[in-house]
Amino acid sequence: MATPEGSIVSVLIADDDPLVRRVLRMALESQGYEVLEAGDAHEVIAQAQHRHDLVVLDINMPGGTVHDTLGGLRELHPELPILVLSGEATPPVDLPATHADYARKPIELDDLLTRVRRLLEGSVASPP
Repeated sequence: MATPEGSIVSVLIADDDPLVRRVLRMALESQGYEVLEAGDAHEVIAQAQHRHDLVVLDINMPGGTVHDTLGGLRELHPELPILVLSGEATPPVDLPATHADYARKPIELDDLLTRVRRLLEGSVASPP
């Protein structure tokens, strides 16, 4: 998938489970996205130093809290779309209302792809 400017859309998958990263990577790459991975909160922030169009972020990862990670991402890129994934039924109360979405794990791959497209287009529905 390419941006309107013609560059490849870059998605950072941040999850401490290598199997989850692999499945999400395969789904996103099948749609033409460039995918990079991070296995802990420190890697997320290190990877975020580079340009990404979207981050898929597991809520519970080693190396920091989701609040620290989200804060670090927002400090670097305030408008960066972020899809937060969690096994919890409800999103964190302080999840940003704009440029973010929340989905429960395990996520259906069609749902993942729909949410990614919505975030990239800037039309995120309210979290459940």
